[in-house]
Amino acid sequence: MRCREFVLAFWTVSSAAVGQAPPGTPDAPWRERLSAAIEGAVQRNPELAAMEARVQAARHRAEQADALPDPEVEIGIKDLPVSKPSLSRDDFTMEMVAARQTFPGAGKRATRRSLAEAETEAMAAGHIAHVRSLSADVADAFFALAELDARLRILEDSRERLRHAAASALERYRVGKGAQADVLRASLEATSVEERLTTLDAERRKEAARFNALQFLTPDSPVPPLDMPPSEPAAAEPAKLLQGAQAASPRVAEAQAYVRRAGEESRLARLEGRPDFTAMTYYGRRQSFEDLAGASISFNLPFFQPRRLSERAAEAEASLSGARADVEVARNEIRREVERSCADLDRNLFQVRLYRDSILPQAETNYRAAAEAYAVGQIDFLTYVRAALDRDGYEGELVMRRAGAWRALAALQKTSGLPLIEGTPTSGGTNVEN
Repeated sequence: MRCREFVLAFWTVSSAAVGQAPPGTPDAPWRERLSAAIEGAVQRNPELAAMEARVQAARHRAEQADALPDPEVEIGIKDLPVSKPSLSRDDFTMEMVAARQTFPGAGKRATRRSLAEAETEAMAAGHIAHVRSLSADVADAFFALAELDARLRILEDSRERLRHAAASALERYRVGKGAQADVLRASLEATSVEERLTTLDAERRKEAARFNALQFLTPDSPVPPLDMPPSEPAAAEPAKLLQGAQAASPRVAEAQAYVRRAGEESRLARLEGRPDFTAMTYYGRRQSFEDLAGASISFNLPFFQPRRLSERAAEAEASLSGARADVEVARNEIRREVERSCADLDRNLFQVRLYRDSILPQAETNYRAAAEAYAVGQIDFLTYVRAALDRDGYEGELVMRRAGAWRALAALQKTSGLPLIEGTPTSGGTNVEN
């Protein structure tokens, strides 16, 4: 329960950290589309459905793990004469009914249930980790598509400007104020933009296919243009993320559940030395003589196999040591990946500020100055075109860095296992909770 409370608290804090807006704000559409895409991916993914079914099956196994073995009933005829079969001639001959019930040694049933419950916890945690990883992949594809759509719009605007520039250069050439090289250069740059548009369009088709595949839609399903978020996520705090991941990451929870499972297996191996008991009672009916009844208790002697018991215990202890090491491996991988994703997020945020506050405004100023200077013949056509292309190129770089920041946040979710992207389920599905 403490894990669930921490996840909910971290979700609230991270929601505020990434600049989430309340419903009705101008940026709501992209949030709604992202949430709908994640929900569709989770609901339609057959692998997740199979995992959830296996978790449910494991829960049912846990419910029956501590059940007693099936009782046995025996019905038969005992001591029947072979030469002349008769139920009444011999006083030993009788019709018999017997019942048996085996009782496992002390502690075995409870340990078997605990073992099954630990395995169920591990499977449920792995399921949640898979759901959040899939959600992060959907978000990554979403922001990649939004980036490509924004860059396509920038290039289309650039193409239109070049077309106007080419028309202007042609007109100036006709009246003897421009050079033929200007017209050819404008045509060349327009063709170059067309080539880049074709390349970006192909990249978008590939990214749209990935986006559709993650939602289990047909690869060629239409994906309308996506808008970039109007703001960027907040800067990462690796210490807090690591603390949250150590406390609430389903990857760590899965590894810890396997430690508990291995611990129960080790305990069960030690309990193997305790004998199992079988209680039996019978009733025999004789036709010409008095009826008979009896009862007995039998038990096995596992301690007569000390080598098997010691090897079984050693095997369980080795498995327990391996499971404990796996927990540290999971934590170390999270520390490494969180640090790398945080660095990537911080780098993109720094570059966003640099392009938005310095580079792009300077490029915009340079472009406007070049346009005015070209209009009065102070600079040549090539300088003017380069200023326009540089301005558009820097705007495209800004879009790439902004998308990179959101994709880094998706990578952080995939790494830490925490629900950092809006729309990510906080549980593994409709029936599997944290």
